[in-house]
Amino acid sequence: MMADPALAGTVLHVGTERLDTRHGEFIVHLCRDLTRRTYLLVIARGDLATPEPLLARVHSSCVTSETYAGCDCDCAEQLDAALAAIAAAGRGVIFYLDQEGRGAGFVAKVRDRMLVQASGGRISTFDAYAQMGLAADVRSYEGVAGARAVLGVGAPLVLLTNNPEKLASLATLGVPLAGSARLALPPSPFNRHYLAAKAAAGHRLEAACEGDEAHPPAPVEVTPPRAVPGAPSLVDLGFYWLPIRPRANGRDPHWFRLHAYVDLVSGREHVVLAYGDPAPTPVLVRFQHEALLERLPGRVLGMEQRRWDATVRAFVAHGGGVAVMLTDHGGAAMLGLPASPGDEGAATALARRHVAERRVLPLCDATEDASSGERFARLAAAGIVVGAERSLAAA
Repeated sequence: MMADPALAGTVLHVGTERLDTRHGEFIVHLCRDLTRRTYLLVIARGDLATPEPLLARVHSSCVTSETYAGCDCDCAEQLDAALAAIAAAGRGVIFYLDQEGRGAGFVAKVRDRMLVQASGGRISTFDAYAQMGLAADVRSYEGVAGARAVLGVGAPLVLLTNNPEKLASLATLGVPLAGSARLALPPSPFNRHYLAAKAAAGHRLEAACEGDEAHPPAPVEVTPPRAVPGAPSLVDLGFYWLPIRPRANGRDPHWFRLHAYVDLVSGREHVVLAYGDPAPTPVLVRFQHEALLERLPGRVLGMEQRRWDATVRAFVAHGGGVAVMLTDHGGAAMLGLPASPGDEGAATALARRHVAERRVLPLCDATEDASSGERFARLAAAGIVVGAERSLAAA
């Protein structure tokens, strides 16, 4: 819901929304960090103005777990556990910052996972960052101070974190702290390697080092960035295997190939998630939207979450599929604003690249707007054979 903006430092508060999570109702404040040019969500419950210490989480975004339902990290689980802890306390706040890949960006995350998987797990995520010439963690928390001011939070924070360095960083910025509390979550075979690396780096995750690890279904090769033929503004940044566990049933994860691209004109990153053997024809193709607020665990699955779960099921049943992900840049849907049309050319080009010469079977939801059909019409105009539409509802 759009509101009259309020400004504190360079953090602009632009809207609020009520959110019914699986842990009860919260208020979500959408802010814009004008310095970093990113969004910042503040997810609040109870009275934030009283002086008593306030339970809080400073959480960095993870689109792979929170949107795609990937399970090779613990980010979505930490977000859910923080909401549960705040609900139990009756009062608290989560500062949700748009800084993928420990602040180095989504591209760094993809290259990191590619390097780790190509090594057969012999190197850690921190080793991969060192190979790329990056610091282990380049996250910035300046936006937290502005968000506290714009929402009138004066109480010291009791931080929900397993990372002592995060406490030190916030203290250095002058954010008042009243201690911390751990988020103890059980590891799984799919995230154990990543969590063990964090434990070795000083995070309080002792249990992460014990147990079996899951391994990708096929080797990964480290590739240099490459121009995309026929789409000169797009650069292929590589791929890695992402285990995806649908939210609706909790069954064993399915391994998807996550391909990352960057558009040199817009500066935006793009993702294609592919499943199965690339040889079979015809191939299911889906243009899948993200909804920013659906990164938070709702009481029921959101519309785009349901569509993505159905897409995963359909790909698995068919034996193969290609999903071009359409990201909600800056929370346009939350504000009731139209999404930018600037990504349409990239979406079409990437779909063409991944279907190659195969016949396409569109995977669509009858409740979607006409833009989905228009994308497949552009594919047909580009010479791709487009067959009869498949219903997502039947997946």
